[in-house]
Amino acid sequence: MGKRRDKEPETPEVEEPELAPAEEPEPTLEQKLADLDDRYHRAVAELANARRRFEREHERAGRLAVARFIERLLPMIDNMDRSLKAAHESHDAADIIEGFGLVESQMLQILSDSGVRAIEAVGKPFDPDVHHAVTTDITEAVEPGTVTEELGRGFTVGELVIRPAQVRVAAAPSKEPAAEAVEPADPEE
Repeated sequence: MGKRRDKEPETPEVEEPELAPAEEPEPTLEQKLADLDDRYHRAVAELANARRRFEREHERAGRLAVARFIERLLPMIDNMDRSLKAAHESHDAADIIEGFGLVESQMLQILSDSGVRAIEAVGKPFDPDVHHAVTTDITEAVEPGTVTEELGRGFTVGELVIRPAQVRVAAAPSKEPAAEAVEPADPEE
């Protein structure tokens, strides 16, 4: 006789409890220190790279500004060449003077358009920040310390003095009487 197999009773599925993910062990002080050291070195390297980029861009911007300024000067140089050529061909001083005057006007306009301003000097009180006294002018016609003549123009860009004006400054005449010539005493007397 054969044994009859009965179907095995189904066992109910038992849900296994979910296992929490394995917690990473707390980093050691050495690991924390190594991580901070790595971050520090990366930040320093990033700062050095940013500084080099800034310096390159700053240098490039400076060269570009100079190039743009020179580009604006080129027509003035062309006009100077034409004036020199005309001076060699003409013997009329008035034409030559007029040509150079036009070139000077063009140059001053280029400077003005670039923010360069001439320093006013004559008739102004001497200011050592913008004037360089080359000599004095003994006079009573103006107050002492007043600029009486401009010997070389001064220029500024904004508040920056590019070159101080070279000036002659009024000084009061000396109030002491002129010393009379004294003859040396005769040693035999």
